[in-house]
Amino acid sequence: MRTAVLFIALGLTASCLNAAPPKAAPPLPKAVGLKAPTAKQIAAAKKQGKVRVKLESAKGVIQLELDGAAAPAAVANFLNLVKAGFYNGMPFHRVERGFVIQAGDPKLANRPAVGYTIPDEVSPIRHTRGTIAMARLYRSGQMVPNSGDTQFYITLADTPHLDRLGFTAFGKVIAGLDVVDRIGLGDKITKASVVSKGKPTRRAR
Repeated sequence: MRTAVLFIALGLTASCLNAAPPKAAPPLPKAVGLKAPTAKQIAAAKKQGKVRVKLESAKGVIQLELDGAAAPAAVANFLNLVKAGFYNGMPFHRVERGFVIQAGDPKLANRPAVGYTIPDEVSPIRHTRGTIAMARLYRSGQMVPNSGDTQFYITLADTPHLDRLGFTAFGKVIAGLDVVDRIGLGDKITKASVVSKGKPTRRAR
């Protein structure tokens, strides 16, 4: 089982932290296949530009604004997974205080591996506090290019070295950054959904 992980430039290994055995997550809708985003979906994400996604958890609600103009493949992929219910019941398996929280490992939520990867993208979004970006595979002491699939991270602080390392940032937290700060190891995304309209209920802090 391949595991995408976020490389840490401080010489630490990037393996996942131990988490409690996951409880059964809600099954994915049978009619929804987990496939790489199509060229049409990527073009649509780029044209649509910004779209909001809500992540609900026991700690509160995190509202994201994704930017399809900045990273259309990453946004199209994330939206596909959200709409398929892939992240419902998904735990945050990595929490590095002052750095990132990370989720999306399929085996931790009884999900099948998707069997595809998406290309790295040169995004204008900088890795400031509250940035959401794609994790990548780390193998034999090196990052594997174009290895993003389902795992993502949200930054807890400004991390400009991740810009230099070429990670694809595709959006920002626009509300609930205090919730992001409270997320602990094993906390779950109870529900992820696309929010087409409406303003955030709280400002990111």
